[in-house]
Amino acid sequence: MIDPVTLTTAIGLASSAYGQVKKLVQAGREFEEISESLGKWMTAVSDIDNINKQSNSPSTFDRLFNGSVEEVALKSYSAKLQIKKQREELKNWIVGHYGLAGWENLLREEGRIRKQRAEAVYKIEEQKRKIRDYSIMGFAILIGLLAIGWMVWLVSMDVSSR
Repeated sequence: MIDPVTLTTAIGLASSAYGQVKKLVQAGREFEEISESLGKWMTAVSDIDNINKQSNSPSTFDRLFNGSVEEVALKSYSAKLQIKKQREELKNWIVGHYGLAGWENLLREEGRIRKQRAEAVYKIEEQKRKIRDYSIMGFAILIGLLAIGWMVWLVSMDVSSR
């Protein structure tokens, strides 16, 4: 679901995890020791990318009920630029400290995490969003049909009283 709070949380998590990774790499820690912080950063980056994709094609109900889609789109774009900068700095540090193989291992791990999140979390979120949207549409149709039925009943009562 697109909302500014989720995006702000993801940005905060990415920045926090990035700061931890930066400190650990600069302290010369082993790759295994920074993997937990890297995993948190990659998860937050994946969430930001997913929010950015959703903000490019929001549902009608997201536009109506989740505030400014433009605000979310601008924040997610800004976050993408921030993540791009962080990724470049991480690449430089990791290649400098662990070699090109370390960076390639990181990219493989990131791809694995993104695939898992897409299968587990994002598909469920999309399914919940569709259920919500169809439920709202069904309720609106029901209200409309009840209103039409009520009007027909009123007209038939008026005709029978004459």
